[in-house]
This record gives sequence, structure tokens and C-alpha cells, in this order.
Amino acid sequence: MTHSDASSWFKEKTVVQTDSFHRLMKLLTDSGEASTIDEAISKFSRYGVRVVLGDDLAQSPALQMIALTVINTAARSFQGNVEIHGDSDIELIVHGFEGLKLSDFSAWVGTSPPPHQSEHWPLIFIGKVGRQKGSSNLAPWADGWSFGIGAETPCAVDAFAPACVAAGALAVSEAFSILRKDSPYAGRRKLSFSLWSMKADGAQPPAGTATDLEDGLWLVGLGHLGQAYCWTLGMMRQRTPVTLVLQDVDTVTESTVSTSVLSAASDVKRMKTRTVADWMERRGFTTRIVERRFDSGTRVPASEPRWALFGVDNPSARRMCEGAGFTTVLDAGLGSGYDDFRALRVRGFPGSSSAAAIWAADVTHQKVPLAPAYEAMVASGADPCGVTTLATRSVGAPFVGCYAAALVVAELIRRRAGEHGHNVLDLNLRTPDRLEVA
Repeated sequence: MTHSDASSWFKEKTVVQTDSFHRLMKLLTDSGEASTIDEAISKFSRYGVRVVLGDDLAQSPALQMIALTVINTAARSFQGNVEIHGDSDIELIVHGFEGLKLSDFSAWVGTSPPPHQSEHWPLIFIGKVGRQKGSSNLAPWADGWSFGIGAETPCAVDAFAPACVAAGALAVSEAFSILRKDSPYAGRRKLSFSLWSMKADGAQPPAGTATDLEDGLWLVGLGHLGQAYCWTLGMMRQRTPVTLVLQDVDTVTESTVSTSVLSAASDVKRMKTRTVADWMERRGFTTRIVERRFDSGTRVPASEPRWALFGVDNPSARRMCEGAGFTTVLDAGLGSGYDDFRALRVRGFPGSSSAAAIWAADVTHQKVPLAPAYEAMVASGADPCGVTTLATRSVGAPFVGCYAAALVVAELIRRRAGEHGHNVLDLNLRTPDRLEVA
């Protein structure tokens, strides 16, 4: 949606369409930084990134997975404002994308010609490229299970897919901090991390550690987090077909496209289960669809996968996750406000605390005064109930979901390899070097 189109849309509507508002732009209205919707649209239209591709991208699956994640999450985060420098017509060799040109993928995700102010956007360097003097240090890399940001660290030709996804997501997160000017370290700091040890030590798993998912997975929730899980899993080639049970009750909306990395505009009004099933089946997975809510009556048949990944924000569903018959549940939760949407927490069950105790009570939203932009909408004749509903919708960014997904999938593989599971992984991407592990 262009600036003029978006402005016209809000001026013409008297009933607020809560499922159409861009979830990251919403931080400008919720924080009060923008006093009107038009002001938010204008300010947010200036956000974007420049991606510089090295010649070595053509022969490196790892670099391509990083590039795909950067372009996917950045295009959704910044409404298509991604300027690509380098050969974008390379043929992809990543599992599930073989034969597709990078430019075709960029068009699918919605990158658009940059406006004149793109020279001020942060630069993300992928592969071996010449860097401008004084440019940012956003050069994502991955090597085995390790990943990070830093121009002097070479990227392996191949690497663990979750590490590549984490590297790409981290680069976009750092670029966002540069745009927001909310961290003096973003674009300057070097970061490294191991998904095997969950520490900044470069640890790798023992040789021969299996990454296959032979017993299958049950995924509950196929929005922001669920699609990030599948984006990551879909890049992992399996030796034999793997069964995924996909459970969700919602359809894709316009705002879904701004956070959920498998959804396109053509999927709007389609069930999320169908969109995700199509994506994963093209990558060799077998899928089974469940289009009913996960509740106290849900039971896992003996023939279904017993490992589950949860990606829902519904406390009632989460508190019941241990009673359905799963042997292991990994749950990720994201912040939802303008001041905490970059926070993420991963929990494993069974764990030191039960899901029933953690989510014993439903979340109650304390009534707070409407931010100025929403008050202006009501004053201009918009439906007050619709405006209030819009105001309570969460702020979200796909780079946060993809980073969380990388942690979750890595934790899944670690546990399946016999490693001790973590009870909690806690992180805010504003300070990505401060992961708390319990």
C-alpha cells in the first residue's frame, strides 16, 4: 500500500478495519510519536534497508538462506522498502527454492523501487562485498550452529538453517534499531552466538548429530510465530518425508502479511492452515490439517506426532498444552506493546513450572486512554468501538518471530539429540547479547 493509497483508505473509511493495519507501523501510533494516522503513514514510509549482495552468494546455501530471511522480513517490516544491490537474478540452491531466481522471490514478497531517501537507509552486507567507509557493521554470517553480525567473520558455504535464519533476522533487527535511533550500539557492535550452547562461545554439536525430524511435529498456531517456525523448518532438507500436523482456526488478513513470512496478498481470506500446508508440501513434508481450536478436549492420537511447537498468544490454549498427550512442548511468546514487541521468551515443557501454573489466569487488558492518533480517528467520525479494537491490536515485526523460531527449532533439535533441555530462554532484541537461560 503506497502512502497516498493508505491515507485515502483511512480517510474514506468510517468503520475501522482492524485486520488491515500494518503491525510495525502501529508502534508510531501506540507510542504517541505520531498524532494522526496520516503522520504515522508518512513517517513510516521513510523506513527501509539497503541489501548488498556479494558474488559468493551464488554458490553458498548459507548466504542465500540469510539473504532470503533478510529480504523476507525487511520487505514485510518496511512495506516493501528494500533496495537490493548486486546480482539479484542468481538462481537459488536453498532447499525448497531450487531453480527460483532471487529476484522472483523479492517480487513475491513485495519489494518495491526505493524512494529518493533510500541513501539514508542502513546497509546490510551479505557475502564478500566492498564496504563503504563509515558504513554500518551489519554483515550477518553463519557457520554450523553459530551465527552473528560482523564484517570480518566469513560465512560458511553451508550452515545449520536456524543459524542462517537467526543471522538474517538479527541483521534486520539491528537495522531497525538504527532507523529508530534507539541503540547507540546497533550497526557498530559485533555479535556472535551458538544455538548449540545458547551462549556466545561458538560451540558446535558433536559430529554426526542428526537434524532430521523423523517423528514429525504438531504445530499449534500458524500466524506470526507458526509461519516463522515453518520458514525455518522448510529450509531443512529431510531424508524421509516428515509429517506435520498444522492447527489453526484463522484466515490470512492484510495485517497477517506484515508479520507472517509465508503469507502473500493473494492468501488474504484463505485459511492459514492451507497456506502453510501448500508451502511445506512443496518442500517435501506431509501435512495434516486441524481447523478447530486447541482446547481441553484436544487429545493426540497414538499415530500422531508427540512433539509440539506452540505459537499462540491465547493463555487458555497454552495452559492446556501439557494435557493433550504431547511428550515435549516448546512454546514461544513475543511482546505485544510498542515498548516490548522485540522481547521474546521460549519455554519447554515438561519443565520446572507447569504450563497450567504459568498461564493460570487469562490476560486482562487494563483500560488506558487512547493514544492521540486514535482519538483523532474518533473525532473524525470513525467507529469508536472499531478504534478501540484497533488500539488493542499488538505491535509486531517478522524479524522478531524469525529469531524466536531459530531458537525454538534449535532447542528442538538439541533435545532430540539427547541434550539437556532449557526451561526458559529470555531475550530482547534491543540488547541481543543479553540472552538469559534457565
